[in-house]
Amino acid sequence: MREMKNPFHPGEILLEEFFAPAGITQAEFAERVGWTRTRVNELIKGKRGITAAAALDLAAALGTTAKLWMNLQSSYDLDRERKSRAA
Repeated sequence: MREMKNPFHPGEILLEEFFAPAGITQAEFAERVGWTRTRVNELIKGKRGITAAAALDLAAALGTTAKLWMNLQSSYDLDRERKSRAA
């Protein structure tokens, strides 16, 4: 199975593939899913990762699957770990 080279953080995917095309702000999304604006912003900036609970919330709000968000996070985490071990 091929793995993505340099996978993006799930927060970047959220911003570029969901918020920007829909014209939704972080504040609007936070209100929609019941998160704080800080939580959304930290996710977008890559300071926070996707948990199982967050994946379920994102899936419900965006019409995706929770597995999508968990896979994005695990691909990102594995890539970072590989790079840190190679250094």
